[in-house]
Formats: sequence, C-alpha cells, structure tokens
Amino acid sequence: MIEIKGGKKEQVVREWFNAEYDGVVPTKSKVLDLFQEFDAGERPDEISYGLFNGVIKKIVAEGHYERSEASTIHSVVEPEIVKVEDMEFPSFGLFTTGKKIDDLFSDHEEGGGLYGGTVNIVIGESGVGKSTVMLDLLASVASENPEAKILYISSEMTRNDIMFYYRKTPAIGNVPTLLLMDYVKSGQLAQVLEKTFNGDYDIILLDSYQDVLVKLKEVHGWKSTKAESWLTNMMIDAAEKNGCSVLAIQHMTKGGQYVGSTYLKHATTAMLELRFDSSGLRYVEFTKNRRGGSGTGKRLYYKLDEAGQVVYDVARFNETEELRSIENVETLRQQDLSLRFEQVFLGGAFGSSDPVDEDADLVELERDDEN
Repeated sequence: MIEIKGGKKEQVVREWFNAEYDGVVPTKSKVLDLFQEFDAGERPDEISYGLFNGVIKKIVAEGHYERSEASTIHSVVEPEIVKVEDMEFPSFGLFTTGKKIDDLFSDHEEGGGLYGGTVNIVIGESGVGKSTVMLDLLASVASENPEAKILYISSEMTRNDIMFYYRKTPAIGNVPTLLLMDYVKSGQLAQVLEKTFNGDYDIILLDSYQDVLVKLKEVHGWKSTKAESWLTNMMIDAAEKNGCSVLAIQHMTKGGQYVGSTYLKHATTAMLELRFDSSGLRYVEFTKNRRGGSGTGKRLYYKLDEAGQVVYDVARFNETEELRSIENVETLRQQDLSLRFEQVFLGGAFGSSDPVDEDADLVELERDDEN
C-alpha cells in the first residue's frame, strides 16, 4: 500500500489511491480522468489538478503503479525530436466573411479569414455586442462558404430569447444553434458538450465560456478547477485534433479586465476585444493573434444597420492606416535627419569614423562670399 505522508492534501490523495485502486496508480488511465473521478467526491479542502498530478508523480516514483507492457507511465520518457519540414500537419480550412474583419483574423493569405485549428477568445464590455458581432460572423461565413459546418452554442438563451434575437437580427436565421438550457435539467450538459466538440464542425461559437463553467458546477457538482480544465482542454482538442475553429465569448469585469485563468489566455490562438471608445463608439481589436500579427492593436469600428447586420467602418480604418503609414515615414525621415546632423556637426564629439572635410566647407563659404 502507498505510504501516507506529506501535507494534509497530499495525504488525502494517497489515501484515495489506497481505497480506490488498492495502493497503485492505474497506468492505463489518463491523469485528467483520474482527477475528475477524485474531484467528484466530497472533501473539505479543494485540491487542485496540479497538486493531484504532483502527488501521482511521487507515488509512481515510489514504485506504486501497475506494471505491464501496455503501461502508459514510464520512469524515463524519450522526447521525440522532429524537423519542422518533416512534421505532419492536418489540413485546416480558411473561412472568409467577405468583410473587413477577415484582414484582422489572419494575414497569411491575401484577403485573410478565420483559420481552422484555432481557439479564439472573444471578450468585451456589457452591451458592446459580443454575441451580435460573432453571430453576424457565423452568418457571413455561411453565406460566403456554403459548405462550412458551423454551430452556435448558447448557454444562456432559451427558445423564447432566441426568437426575439432572431427578430432583431434576421441574418442569424440560417445559423444552426444548440441551446444548452435544454440539457440542464436532464443533467446531460457535459455529455452533450463533449459529443458536440468531438464532432466534425468547422466553426463553433460558444456563448459563453464563463456561463458554461457555472452550469457545469451546478449540474454535475464539479469544482472550478475541474470545470475549467475540462472545458478548456476540450476546446483545444477540438482545434488541434479536429481542425475546428473555436470562438468562445468570455466576460469582463466592471473595470474592463479579462475574466479567466492565465492558462486559458496563453493556451489560445487569439484574443479579440470588443470595446467602447471614449465617445461611446464600438470597435473590435485583436490584442493577441498568432495567425495575424500585423493586425493586432488596430481598431476596426462597427455599427448595426437597419437589418441587424454588422457594418464595419472600412473608410475610417483605411484612413487610420494611411495616417499610420505617413507617421512611420515621417518618423524615419526625422531619424535620418537627426543621424545626418550628428554626422555633420557632432561627428568629432561622437568619434565619427568619417570626419567632416573642413577645407571643403571653407571653399564653399568663399564661393558664397564671391556671389
């Protein structure tokens, strides 16, 4: 049996393996699956996944694990080193909306677009239109790419809510929608989400990430750590293994700060923010984007037309970019003039390797006097 030692929480983990698995770590099971099983029990102290994983490593190092040829836990792991040119890459789709936001999503292909195999977090202030902008994006993708399989997952709206939303924004009428509220009472929330994210969808919009975490805890009795790791890893797997592009709407605090763990923030492909400027106008802006670095930090303003569609202010965006280009040229010109000034007048003081020809200057001055 496993020796009961360490801190209070470590002892709880060790006692659990003694009681549930006769004092050994089942090597055919994934650590995350074991943690979910462990975390489902009632305990006075919350034990994180990191601590649980650390205790498992200690127990395995002590020799308490299943020994078999098919064992997935080894004392020594040989890293696989492969040249990038020899790696096998999945085939990911590139989906366009036909709107200016395509240029911000990616810059690898002319015209941009939303790449498959990505996880994109969408955050924004209350009332800025996160759901509206993202649903418009899905509707536009469906119009431009009829073969694309898209899905909108709403964790907050009921059928009555979506009816009024549809009246306001008719463009979403052709967007396939999954209402998670239908599965809350039946206790099938996790099963439905898992089956959906393991499907063959090209784009999934999750609205919203934070609300799904709350419902997972309420419906299944999960703790925050388990719910967040389960949902985040499932989103990442959908992108990495299935080539899906995941768009997850996330809330912000009243102070305008991102809500969520740093793990979610750093593990995802892009961070798209929707905000109000000082004048109350709405804009979208990428603060992080591994597929479109040239588009980060650029504001694209938008508004809703009478049909409920999102209209981007392309003219304002282009004017801003033109001014930015002029400013960059002027900055370079000023730097060049400053450098030439130093070379001509301060060369000696800075030890220039090309000193000024003083005699030549005198000749020029004499000619000026003659004139």
